[in-house]
Amino acid sequence: MAREQAGEQAGGMAGGQAGEQAGGRGGPRETTEAAAEYLMTIRYMHAEEQPVIAARLAERLGVSPATVSGMVTRLAREGLLTVDDQTRQLDLTDVGRRAAERTFRRHALAEWLLTEVVGLGWAEADEEAHHLQHALSDRVTDKIDELLGRPPTCPHGNPIPRDGQTAERPAGIRLSQARAGSEVTILRVTEEAEEDARLLTFLQQHGIRPGSVFVIDEVAEHLGTMRLHRTDNGGGSMAEPVTLGLVAAAKLRVLPDRADASLFHRVPERARVAASMAGVL
Repeated sequence: MAREQAGEQAGGMAGGQAGEQAGGRGGPRETTEAAAEYLMTIRYMHAEEQPVIAARLAERLGVSPATVSGMVTRLAREGLLTVDDQTRQLDLTDVGRRAAERTFRRHALAEWLLTEVVGLGWAEADEEAHHLQHALSDRVTDKIDELLGRPPTCPHGNPIPRDGQTAERPAGIRLSQARAGSEVTILRVTEEAEEDARLLTFLQQHGIRPGSVFVIDEVAEHLGTMRLHRTDNGGGSMAEPVTLGLVAAAKLRVLPDRADASLFHRVPERARVAASMAGVL
């Protein structure tokens, strides 16, 4: 996710506590906010099978190539990533991967808490989660995880790693590849789509979220759009059609027909009750 703090802090320290622990101490590695943004973004890009080189990373983060070069040098020096001498491809080391997964888990659980318990919208929750992910301790993170029923994914459907393991989930296909007349279930909103606050808001307003079912009414490739309408209960009997650009649709993953509902997490009612008793709601 492109964030201003990634650029603002990159010229300072890449490691902080991470540098202190680079010698291989036992506990989990902490990173500064800027370093965490870089590690998470590299992880996202690999998951999306995108080439991860400094120029692409700079585009993704919205910072200058010089800023990325400086941070990459620091992260490599601290043993968090490697740079291929020939292709200049960036890869996370095992230590870097664990740091990225740890940050993502905190971020994802914060998003669940903010959207399903506190009641924030997707875009606002995503921004707030960026602040919380660096403030949560492991103990508090584990308690939130338990309260939320140990969700297998973030609210947008991207898998949450735990203890170095990520549960297998269907890969799905791009929504933009779905044919007119077909019925699909939204599987996930990719991290690339999450970077666009306006797109997140649009998707939430039209019920385009993991587990919702849509029929593709029309694919107008010459216009670069597709029209679809929701067919599960959430859309109502007279659901209004939604027009979505094919570029945006390519950032969503879907499954054919009506997928198994157990794939999609629902926050236990006890979480909302606890929040209400604590005066959060």
